[in-house]
Amino acid sequence: MGGGHKLLQDRLKTEIETLKGISEPCRCGTTRQSYSAAYKEGTAYIKGVMEDCGLTVHEDGVGNVIGTLTGTEPGLAKILSGSHLDTVRCAGAFDGIAGVVCAAEAARLVRESGIPLRHTFQVLGMIGEEGTRFGKALLGSQFIAGIYGEEQLDEFIGIEDKKTMRQAMTEYGLSGDLKGVSRKEDAVKAFLEIHGEQGPVLEQEEKQIGVVDTIVGLSWLVVKVKGQAGHSGTVPMNLRRDAGTGAFHLICRIHDYVCDTYSGRATLTAGQVSLLPGSMNSIPGECEFSLDIRSGEEEILRDILEHLTEFAGEVREKYALDVEVRELTRKEPVKMNAALAGGIEDVCKELGFTSMRLNSGAGHDSMIFAKLWDTAMIFLPNRDGISHHPDEWIDYEAMAAGSRVLYQMIRKLDEED
Repeated sequence: MGGGHKLLQDRLKTEIETLKGISEPCRCGTTRQSYSAAYKEGTAYIKGVMEDCGLTVHEDGVGNVIGTLTGTEPGLAKILSGSHLDTVRCAGAFDGIAGVVCAAEAARLVRESGIPLRHTFQVLGMIGEEGTRFGKALLGSQFIAGIYGEEQLDEFIGIEDKKTMRQAMTEYGLSGDLKGVSRKEDAVKAFLEIHGEQGPVLEQEEKQIGVVDTIVGLSWLVVKVKGQAGHSGTVPMNLRRDAGTGAFHLICRIHDYVCDTYSGRATLTAGQVSLLPGSMNSIPGECEFSLDIRSGEEEILRDILEHLTEFAGEVREKYALDVEVRELTRKEPVKMNAALAGGIEDVCKELGFTSMRLNSGAGHDSMIFAKLWDTAMIFLPNRDGISHHPDEWIDYEAMAAGSRVLYQMIRKLDEED
């Protein structure tokens, strides 16, 4: 790729390592929650990066940062790229922010080429994607999409400080004026998001670029199993109504069904389990556990839920237990734009980068924008598949490759009206 590619890598490294050091006090990694002092410092830095890349920068009414490279024909639909600026607690250095700096550097490549774009190109750095401040994920993108509005500013409450979103915004220095935040009526040609895969597939398959087909749908459930508590040494095994045994049977039953029937096409996780009374010498009278079920195919989600109901009935009968299954959240799979995905694959071939199609098992701002505009995602390999952890790593060479793929996609889209 030559010296220019190495310079691009070096700039990306400087940007990521600088942002890595901008954090709230935390026991490890990097933490920048929405509207925190560290978030404000990080945002100020990213504004400077955008300006250095030739973008005109402003912050909208909820704190999304927008960098604009005005095209020669401003009436044409805009080309957008970007990702989120906030982090989870004790995060790595790359989640979200990699997509913002890669998009900004793609704008720099446009400027350095000396050939202006016809279409206006904008880089979005979005607030609140992770949901750690208010318990609401994809915050900035949902305001941009017009899904959220004025009432949410008083409705959303901080998980820890109990301040409303409006209060947090005011303390941060925003006016609370939402005029111009919603972009749902804007003419947008495409939204392209670069993001770490957050899983191990690209690395295992030795591919440089991932092209996302679908952001998976999900079902979050709580299952409550009730039996009869008792002394662990005095109640014979055949007379027990052990809620723990029934719950673990159900977890293993549905786990095995998903593995045997939909390996590679669905995931199931029992991430939380609680037992009552919860002592070593007591038979559990109650057990409550969570299930996170995901798939890129809606019919698979439905089938797994149907079998969960069937297996719950088996547990009721076998162990004489009460079993309640309650769905907390349901999101349908979101398809990315096929033409854009094909275009990304073509660009990868032209540039000599290896690529593959895959689904995104995590949610992203792109799933919101896909309902409004043609949308695509470019994945970069995460070393060992690690994310949401201080050990998260994306090679700077991979980030530079992502920027170049994005740049070429911008050029291809700019040839169209």
